[in-house]
Amino acid sequence: MVTVRPATGSERSEWDHLVARFPNCRIVHKRAWSEWLEACGHGTPLYLVFEQDGGVVGAIPGLVVRIGLLRLYGSPLPGWQTPAMGPVFDPARVSTDELIGALVPFLERRHRVHHVELLSGDLDTGPMQTLGFRGEAVPTYRARLYPGDEARMMKALKESARRNIRRAAKLGLVARFEDDEAIVAEHYAQLEEVFVRGGNTVSFGPTRALEFFRHMHAAGKLLAVSVYLPENVNIATGLFTVDGRELLLWSWAHRTAHRWFRPTELLTWTVMTKAMAVGCDTLDFMGLGEFKTKFGAELDVTKYRWVRSRYRWLARARDLAERGYRWQQSVRGRIARVRMFGWGRPADEAAN
Repeated sequence: MVTVRPATGSERSEWDHLVARFPNCRIVHKRAWSEWLEACGHGTPLYLVFEQDGGVVGAIPGLVVRIGLLRLYGSPLPGWQTPAMGPVFDPARVSTDELIGALVPFLERRHRVHHVELLSGDLDTGPMQTLGFRGEAVPTYRARLYPGDEARMMKALKESARRNIRRAAKLGLVARFEDDEAIVAEHYAQLEEVFVRGGNTVSFGPTRALEFFRHMHAAGKLLAVSVYLPENVNIATGLFTVDGRELLLWSWAHRTAHRWFRPTELLTWTVMTKAMAVGCDTLDFMGLGEFKTKFGAELDVTKYRWVRSRYRWLARARDLAERGYRWQQSVRGRIARVRMFGWGRPADEAAN
């Protein structure tokens, strides 16, 4: 029988080593990620351990959020800019039914949780549905990397990407890794331009990006990179993490006025080569976007968001709130686009 309990003090202090035992461990399972989410005001971290026959067979980080009288548990919740968290475990020793069958009553009885969301690619559909969860596909693009073989990696890119990387070098563009958190202000300003050009607004504030930089940098997991023109003008930025064998894109952006330099290709290639040098063999682009296929990325449809509410009305309220939020963001984005580029004028033309 599988049981759930809070991590002990020693287990919390050694949390990263504990979760690293399991094959599906990612940076999102490490303490730095949960502490970043806490610093952004997303809730109180909860570090839980699964035991069976006196041995640890899994673990799960998550946060408990209070909204009035309601308590929500997210691992993660939507809008946290966080890929698949869910539990880490050894599927040869424990099943989805055993893990989640123990987790749900623990959360509901011990922490009075009313709503649970888990994002994972390792939980079986049948048992999750039997336990009252509904699944929502969360696709992403993922590219294979080739440590020690840059030539093979370059060949895996589309010709247009290879051409733009060579062109950037001929034009004198330079990619640099950044250690100063001051770069976050520039990155966020570029993000706003990219989102507004597409008729949207950034779904999070600059503080979240700054805290991400601080926590990932302190953990030694951050790769922050910029692309500069020869005259030292910053025209593109990106925030990535490296952990184990995985490179993860958190966000990238560029200046609209300089987008025709195609700096994102040089930026991404620079990070890919750096990650391959330390043994990374996969890159998660954390979301959709046809542009990502330029880097040899293919669609990954293995991840699902599993949603369970104790009350039907709460599940409906959650869905309505999500649709309302998307509509609100769309309206704000259109207004911001008009303010930035004017009425009836294409964004690309306005940027020139």
